[in-house]
Amino acid sequence: MQAINKAISGLNPPIAIFIIGSLARGEFVMGMSDIDLMVIVSGEPPFRAKVIGSPLGDVEVMVYTLDEFCKHHTDNNIMLESLRIGIPIISDPEELMKQCKR
Repeated sequence: MQAINKAISGLNPPIAIFIIGSLARGEFVMGMSDIDLMVIVSGEPPFRAKVIGSPLGDVEVMVYTLDEFCKHHTDNNIMLESLRIGIPIISDPEELMKQCKR
């Protein structure tokens, strides 16, 4: 969790965070895989993507606004993956979709 907190520092409080990629699929290989995070925030983020190092491997963060997520969750592979197999850290797919309907 410390690596996640470091990776999202500087963002407004996230609406949702999902672990995606090899870790979510159960294919993570220590020393070879990175940790992929999709983060949803309200308002324009100060960065769209960044990679930080951690003892478990690099943490790659992809940031989207709630509006972007709501508009593109059916045609963006990262967003689709987060809804299908993502491991929710904050929120869950059902709650996130409720926010899109508001």
